[in-house]
Amino acid sequence: MELTVPQSIQTEHQELHRELAGALKAGGHTGECARAVMKVIQPHMAREEEYVAPALALLSAAAENRLTDDMAVFLPRIALLRGELPRMRREHATMVEALRELMRAATEERHAGIARVAQRLVAHAQEEEEILYPAAILVGEALKQRFGKT
Repeated sequence: MELTVPQSIQTEHQELHRELAGALKAGGHTGECARAVMKVIQPHMAREEEYVAPALALLSAAAENRLTDDMAVFLPRIALLRGELPRMRREHATMVEALRELMRAATEERHAGIARVAQRLVAHAQEEEEILYPAAILVGEALKQRFGKT
């Protein structure tokens, strides 16, 4: 069974990544700060794709009590998310610090659009911690309950 991350999340991630990549072209301190953000974001996004994305792909099925036997294969990977959460939260803290520096640089160098992108990324990190990560954990719990695993 192949999982597909919800389209809304895919679209948002692609758009934010594209806009941040555009900030690299700004040059000056803004470009340097954008590079620092990218350096932190890229490995973090890889971890999200590995641990969070499978759970979010199963979120609707879990919420509607439609988990099927073939979905049990994702339980071990989703279960690893709980152990990865402290590192992912630390990465968010590092990202937010880098994004705030990007906002300052972009504001000083009059790149208002880039400052807005940085603000959106800060809000996105907050949304992940407050909503998406807990939702992914709950999917793991639903899988454990459905398939009798502890």
